[in-house]
Amino acid sequence: MNTTKILDSEISGLKIASLPSRPTAPAAFGGKGYTSTEMKAAFDKLPLFIIKRFNMLLEDVSAEGEGSLASEIPTGISDGHTLSDLFSDVISGELPFYLSMGEESLLEMKERLRREMASADERIDFCLLHMSDSILDGSYPQDRIIESGEVRT
Repeated sequence: MNTTKILDSEISGLKIASLPSRPTAPAAFGGKGYTSTEMKAAFDKLPLFIIKRFNMLLEDVSAEGEGSLASEIPTGISDGHTLSDLFSDVISGELPFYLSMGEESLLEMKERLRREMASADERIDFCLLHMSDSILDGSYPQDRIIESGEVRT
């Protein structure tokens, strides 16, 4: 990553306040004898420094892989695990193995929901079967289920 914190020591000499009170006056009179071009450059130093550092930050944000901003942000998932690692895990398919949804991983939750859906499908099929039998013989589905001893919950 290219971006670093801007330190006071880096900007102290770039501030307008660092200029003498009369920068265009000759050195003999406490100035620096600046021309108008030099004065303009003195006023531009700090903003140009900030622009340079900001552009470095934008490059870091848009970069990928080693040296990118994402490779520097820890996720807290495990020691050394970064946001860049998380993105890689999404692409590789590793994320469901450790992404938690409460007490279970996403993969465990998916498997549990698949089993529950299969069980619900079985119950629906059972009810539909007994309903179709009831329609044919005129009985109520719940009577047929109770009589058959196949009560399911």
